[in-house]
Amino acid sequence: MASKRAFASILSIERAASSGLRSRTVCSSCRRQLQLKQSSAITTSSPPTRSLSSSPTLHKKSSAPSKSSRKSPKVGSADVNEHIPDNKATRNRDDEIDPYDHSELEGSIAQAVARLKDALTKTRDAGRVTPDMLEALPVELNIKHPDQSKPKGKGETAHHERAKLGDIASVVPKGGRMLQVFAAEEGHVKPLTASIMASDYSLTPEVDKNNPMLILVPVPPATAETRQQAAQEAKKCFDKASLEVRNARGDAQKRFRRMELNKLVIQDELKKAHKGMEDVAKKGQDEVKKVFDNALKTLQQ
Repeated sequence: MASKRAFASILSIERAASSGLRSRTVCSSCRRQLQLKQSSAITTSSPPTRSLSSSPTLHKKSSAPSKSSRKSPKVGSADVNEHIPDNKATRNRDDEIDPYDHSELEGSIAQAVARLKDALTKTRDAGRVTPDMLEALPVELNIKHPDQSKPKGKGETAHHERAKLGDIASVVPKGGRMLQVFAAEEGHVKPLTASIMASDYSLTPEVDKNNPMLILVPVPPATAETRQQAAQEAKKCFDKASLEVRNARGDAQKRFRRMELNKLVIQDELKKAHKGMEDVAKKGQDEVKKVFDNALKTLQQ
């Protein structure tokens, strides 16, 4: 009991001392020192910081290319010759879409002019005697065969065969008003001469004195009637060629009409291209007329 009382008295004394200290005023300098001690105690009492260790970098897969090895896509100018269709409806239809493409019209005109020139070459000889006219003449041939019923060398039979002059002879023009007929056999000269004289061309063939297998056929000069006949034939050829050019222009007109209805080309471009088409057609008609006029001049000479 005595010890408990002594311990209690000590506690009371300490409490009184502590309460006395609290009630005692502290000067400003002491207060500042006390704050410094408290702050230093806080810093020293804080747990030590841990330094961060550098972790190793992550390695990428070997198959993946690095950024430095990657190539940026090339961006170049678009190829002007490469066709990029507007949509599915106009794909693979460049010939219908391009209004400035007049190749089909130009090709048709060129064919018409070529046919006209070929026809005028033939009509230039209209009313005149040509090698083709002589080669078409019929010739009566007298063919002899030995008679088998009679002794050898004592009898022959004959029969007539009909052939064209061009099958047994060749006709070659010589100069402007002379034709040469070369017989294949000497026995054909007489029937050839008879066939030429019997024709409707009023010809007078003569056998060449130096070559018994050559027949000379003088061609009479062209008359006013033959020239007129040739001019009429040339006019028919000209009308046919001119009609072919107009038909080609009509086909081009239909093509432009399809472009307009389907709205494949804007109106301004369509008008410009249509004017170019008209110029091509007019040029074709002028070419046909020029060829015809030159042929008429040749016929009048």
